[in-house]
Amino acid sequence: MGRAIGEEHHTVAREITMYEVRRILVPTDFSRHATDALEHAIAFGHRFHAEITLLHVDEFRVSPLGAGDLLNDDILAYQHFKKAFCEEMFERLAAGLRAKKISVRTRILSGRAYKVIVEESEREEYDLVVLSTRGLTHLSSYLIGSTAERVVRLSRQPVLTAQGPPKQEGIGHSILCPTDFSPAGNSAMAYALSLARQYAVPLYIQYVSELDRPEREEDIRKKIPNLEEHHPHASEVKVEYFFDRDVDPSNSIIRFAEDRDVGLIVMSTHGRKGLRRVYIGNNAAEVVRQSSRPVLTVTHPFHRKIFSSPVTEKTNLTTKEQLP
Repeated sequence: MGRAIGEEHHTVAREITMYEVRRILVPTDFSRHATDALEHAIAFGHRFHAEITLLHVDEFRVSPLGAGDLLNDDILAYQHFKKAFCEEMFERLAAGLRAKKISVRTRILSGRAYKVIVEESEREEYDLVVLSTRGLTHLSSYLIGSTAERVVRLSRQPVLTAQGPPKQEGIGHSILCPTDFSPAGNSAMAYALSLARQYAVPLYIQYVSELDRPEREEDIRKKIPNLEEHHPHASEVKVEYFFDRDVDPSNSIIRFAEDRDVGLIVMSTHGRKGLRRVYIGNNAAEVVRQSSRPVLTVTHPFHRKIFSSPVTEKTNLTTKEQLP
């Protein structure tokens, strides 16, 4: 028989003694916003000496034109021009990374952007996916169904989302880890503790009660887990607990991060309501949409694989390795 969900959670959490970022996937549409996301990836790349893979997803084949005659001369000319454009942009970005002594690979894959990103991140087991919450369309982050939001919801790999360029060096002066103290909600603690220890910054752990379900602080404190179950060196991290009440927990999370000038928010895509995260309005999605701070989201280890057959295995158009 397999392990119980709670047992599996604690086993995996104990294995994350140090969250090391060796391989980073950075999807790009070559927009200014994607360049901002790349700056966040570069910061992690420098810290961990990580390799960065730049990925562009060509959605032509899932567009109305792509469903037509792919051998049409005009379509072939367009595809040829687009491929040349992507390769030129990749070379510019790669040259900048090589100048910073960062190893870089470039890839062009075909398909629906969010689906390809999730499949590629799982197939290659990247340590981190970094992407902007906005792209070429400049659409409001409040609109439902963005690529970033879907990747956050579906990816089993850690995902870092950002709205703009880094505001602080590294990850700033502190890390915030919101949780509802459920096993799923606490799954981000191992990552938060590991990063706080490696960067030598304090960790704020925040619990937000719902207004219609008031809780006493003494009752909340009874839910606080033993942090050493999530990281064996938790005692080396300065940890502060904060308790709040709000009609929408995401409001308190975002406000706290702004007031405390938090450099990074680390949170789980799950909570005590489990797979309810796939619906619109969950806390992680709202924080990703609205926070001006970068957000690292992680998924509970028992979450299943999303897609059964990776289409990217058949649609790899170009792959290049470029070392510094």
